[in-house]
Amino acid sequence: MSIRWRNNKMNHALPLFLVSLAFLALTGCDDDDDSPETSELVVLHTSADAPNVNVVAGSDTLFSDVPFKSGGEVELETGTYAVAVDARLPGDQTQTVIGPADIMIADDIRYYAAAVGTVAGGGPELLLVEQPESDLASGQVRVRVAHLAADAPAVDVYVTAPGADLVSASPIGSFSFRETLDAVDVPAGDYQIRVTAEGGSTPVFDSGTIQLAADKSLFIGAVDNTNFGDSPISLIVEDDGVVTEIVDADAGAGIRAVHNSYDAPNVDIYVDGVAATTDLAFPNAFPGSGNDPALDYASLPAGTTTVGVTATGSPTVVADAELDLVNGNAYTVLASNAVTALELLPFEDDNRDVATAAKLRVIHGASQAPDVDVYAVAQGNACPGNADPVLTDVPYKASSGYLEVEAGDYTLCVTVAGTGTVAIGPLDVTLAAGSVYTVVAREVDDDASQFTVTTLDEF
Repeated sequence: MSIRWRNNKMNHALPLFLVSLAFLALTGCDDDDDSPETSELVVLHTSADAPNVNVVAGSDTLFSDVPFKSGGEVELETGTYAVAVDARLPGDQTQTVIGPADIMIADDIRYYAAAVGTVAGGGPELLLVEQPESDLASGQVRVRVAHLAADAPAVDVYVTAPGADLVSASPIGSFSFRETLDAVDVPAGDYQIRVTAEGGSTPVFDSGTIQLAADKSLFIGAVDNTNFGDSPISLIVEDDGVVTEIVDADAGAGIRAVHNSYDAPNVDIYVDGVAATTDLAFPNAFPGSGNDPALDYASLPAGTTTVGVTATGSPTVVADAELDLVNGNAYTVLASNAVTALELLPFEDDNRDVATAAKLRVIHGASQAPDVDVYAVAQGNACPGNADPVLTDVPYKASSGYLEVEAGDYTLCVTVAGTGTVAIGPLDVTLAAGSVYTVVAREVDDDASQFTVTTLDEF
């Protein structure tokens, strides 16, 4: 028995569903009678609060560092494989969270093996779905749908022509978490997928118009929504090992603004020429406090939006930016730099909690500061002391992205790059697993020579 890498694919999708993590899809074979029978295994990470994972079969690593809502495909000879899923933890540690579980791969069967459930809920665990292969008529597309959203209730699924009235439509099926609907073959074309609570008539998810291409076999999973927007789910679509996400068409985009200009007066913020807030003081955020990711965003339509800033009460725009807002995404926009050079700096936010780590993002928002190094040491130790920096040579406007760190009590400090000269800190913080944190370096009010931080998200 062996693993053949004839069609190995991996797709890391963006923005959006659940910590069940895998579907294994097996299909196809070799026409040569002398060759062993093979099938294809598709792995999907669908666990909403799980970290990236490795997927192994015996001593072989099938996939490494697989993020949530992504997956890949590998060809396997038929036989039995001991499949395990290892969570990737801070400090380059791993922990087996599923298996090893014996999965028998047979010819002419497509398998979907999903690690379903959330870490917080005691998961994930393996869900195995078998789909016998059969010929697909020309011009048709085969669709199978699975309920993989641990936090979503039982639902009805409608697949209709775009704009069809649901009152006169019938669902293709109803199901609860861990259940799947039988595969259906439909003509290729434009469709609209809508999901309602079981027995309900109001959609809780609407795909908008999507195109289902001919001669495809698609596996569609409803996963927990970790994007911006009110829908409890989004959909992931697996097509020949490539995974994409469909976000609720009505999700919109979330945006919050932070007054980060140390010598600017209070400001008014305009969105497409309409005042969104007035009299915002340094270093405050709008809307809300900036410390509640569930609430601290204004909802805007996806698409191109112009954000402008004026001094409070003044009609003169002193800084503006044209932002391309992606449906389902959230953004933080800093009004930064000195008042004479005010500029808007947008950053894409990722507020998905990871149960096994704290997520920490550091943004260099101090325009008057040089490049910096960032240190994090256990509380009780000198900072920086003899520690190695976690970030080096960070320039103004740069973001670290989200670092997954072990939960604990830390002391943070920021030094001038390449020196031990502390510019910010020491700052004691407690970082909890399952929480998201952002630290923005900035100047002290009306003083370009002194520096501190603004804390956002779950501080």
